Amino acid sequence: MVLVCHEHKFIYLKTTKTAGTSTEIALQPLCEEPGHPRLENWQIRVSKYGIVGARGKTAGLVRPKWQFWRKYAWRNHMPAKQVRANLGSKTFDSYTKIANVRNPFDRAVSDYHFRKHQQGLPSEDPQTEIAQFKEFIRSKAWGNNWEIVSINNKLIVDKFVRKENLQSDLKEIYRSFGLPEDSFELPHEKSMAERRKGIPVPDYFDADTIDIVRRRMTWVFEAGNYPEDPQD
Repeated sequence: MVLVCHEHKFIYLKTTKTAGTSTEIALQPLCEEPGHPRLENWQIRVSKYGIVGARGKTAGLVRPKWQFWRKYAWRNHMPAKQVRANLGSKTFDSYTKIANVRNPFDRAVSDYHFRKHQQGLPSEDPQTEIAQFKEFIRSKAWGNNWEIVSINNKLIVDKFVRKENLQSDLKEIYRSFGLPEDSFELPHEKSMAERRKGIPVPDYFDADTIDIVRRRMTWVFEAGNYPEDPQD
């Protein structure tokens, strides 16, 4: 979902496969009146406190609610350009933009297994998995989240939450808002660990696929100061 908080003047842009759901749950209470019940996946809450967008990949596509969604088009993994258009340039430009990042090599492996899981495809033996993963990377049928964090090909995020430092980065964000650093809930995140079958991340890659990830995820390596080799 996308989040907007008017009191602390921030916008949360949700990237994919970066512990975004855990982060949005930690930040969501700042965007709505205390005590509100959890929203269903297709629901949106717009109030004087802020905006809590819809969860779920089909959010906004339910035909009977089409007019509602046209008016409040706040959905999961929205591109920054659309968030700015919906919110208005004055507010968008003046608010702090927050987004998650993750080690690009680890994210690529997670994305591969997640897509197989979505398609109902079984896990294979390690050698087959690695071969299929390399084919997946070479096909470039995977996103780099650039449209979520950029406008006119320019990065617009002010603060990054790194998946590997989730709790400490969120504590720093809460401190920057003048809030107690231990006042947020951090739930367990979704994991593809079982489908990986213990295969180390570096084992998935060869020189060619390393180069592809480096080139497609340049902005992430820079934003998160990640090493450009899966062995590091």
